Amino acid sequence: MFFSLSKKILLTILAFLGLGAFLFIIFFDNAVGKKIRNEQSNLITRNQYVIELLNENISLRQKLGKLQSKTVSDASISQKKEELNREKKLNEELTLSYDESYATIQESLRILSVSAALTLLSLVILWILLKRWVITPVDKLTELSIDVANGNFSKRLKIRKGRYTDEFNTLMQTINFMLNNIENNINEIKEKEVFLQSLIDTLPDAIRVIDENYNIVLYNKAYAEYVKKQYLYKSDKCYNAYSKENQCPCSTSQYICPLKELKEKNKNNLKIIHSINNRPLSINSARIHLNGQYGIVESIRDLSDNVNYSHQQKISSLGFLATSLAHEMKNNLGAINMIIDGILQKYYSNTNNNEEKQYLEMISGQIKDCIKVPERLLKLSRNTEQVNTTFNITSEISDILSLLDYEIKSKGIVLIKNFSNTKEKIYGNETDFKMIILNLVQNAIHAMPNGGNLEIKTNTNKENIIISIKDSGCGIPKSAIKHIFEPFFSASTSDEKRGTGLGLAIVKDLVVKLNAQINVNSQENVGTCFEITIPRHKTQKILVK
Repeated sequence: MFFSLSKKILLTILAFLGLGAFLFIIFFDNAVGKKIRNEQSNLITRNQYVIELLNENISLRQKLGKLQSKTVSDASISQKKEELNREKKLNEELTLSYDESYATIQESLRILSVSAALTLLSLVILWILLKRWVITPVDKLTELSIDVANGNFSKRLKIRKGRYTDEFNTLMQTINFMLNNIENNINEIKEKEVFLQSLIDTLPDAIRVIDENYNIVLYNKAYAEYVKKQYLYKSDKCYNAYSKENQCPCSTSQYICPLKELKEKNKNNLKIIHSINNRPLSINSARIHLNGQYGIVESIRDLSDNVNYSHQQKISSLGFLATSLAHEMKNNLGAINMIIDGILQKYYSNTNNNEEKQYLEMISGQIKDCIKVPERLLKLSRNTEQVNTTFNITSEISDILSLLDYEIKSKGIVLIKNFSNTKEKIYGNETDFKMIILNLVQNAIHAMPNGGNLEIKTNTNKENIIISIKDSGCGIPKSAIKHIFEPFFSASTSDEKRGTGLGLAIVKDLVVKLNAQINVNSQENVGTCFEITIPRHKTQKILVK
């Protein structure tokens, strides 16, 4: 229970007053009480004496009544005189005793008044000194402690300067010195925090620090951008960033928890890939110590940027290849074609059914077909900007198949084309669509190194266009199907056949840009079928940006 210093001092003063009153009572009893008791004893003696006189007087009257006329003897008269003198003397003594008692009472009252005045004066002086020396410094310390508790470390105690100092002056100087050190340390910590925050804000990857209770205690600007773009959700707990519905740490069926994994397996770092909100995020985690507690720091990178970069690299490579082929092949083939056309026009213009003329026309036709190859590559590498147009899907698929025609035939693959509604068009980026078909067909070819059947089919319904690419190759293991669209994942176990693992990740990203969906069905040693569902042109044009 709080008991203020002022109350303590007040109660102390009252205690001193009580003690003074008690001492005064004892003194007054010794000084006055004895006289009053003596006076009372004298009064009792006098009263007894008066009673005896009255008794004697009654006896004398009785005797006088018997004697009647007899004269009282001289001896009786003398005796009565003596009694009267003794009575006078007693009265004088009583009067003197009363005067002395009254004077004693007056003296006691005077002493009491002076003592009370001196005591009160002493208590007032004591109160002023205590207030100046004790209560005022304590009040200052109390006010300062409240400000410090509220986080204000700038205030200082005003120290009384003088020749003489006491313990409170020393205490105030010590507290001021302590507050100076605390304020300097806090400023240094804040400067280090600002430096640390500025340092991690410069990193391109999203950074967050997590303590052992799954609290996010620090993050950088890139992480805030991820939250703003809704790659992740804003939260205080790390597991809420993946899903708003998560109210407890992630289970193994959802995501691998780096905090649990590093702690249980006593690892120093961990690298995993999570697909969150349809975006592949690469998460690198490392153990750290936070004020004696266990924690981790996570670096999060959106692999979609790598996928887009790889896609742009492929487009750039195709553009360079097309340009090179155009310069190396088109000019020479064009020159050869012009020579053959000149021969036909000069020597065979008037002949109709000449075998040599037919061979020359066949050579001219093949050369023209060869010239179309770099033209197709140029068309594929063109439109690298994200410009959406309306294009025919059958025509675009045919262009890609013509580019891969030699590779298909060289591996003994039977190509089956089954196009329905060949005039169907979609709205989107033409180059992106070609890259989707190119990657899927190349994967199908690589899955059939010893030949097989490659079926490309298009169907339409009321709302969607469905494109399926089916091969009779080696298939995909069941355990790998859920990972095939993750960046840098490759289902091939052979180092020679293992690619970068970005082909299907690019396909997935481009399919999403077309506002479409892609599904896969595969069985080992039987084959694989990729099915792309694209909204038809009337509805798609509204959705695709």
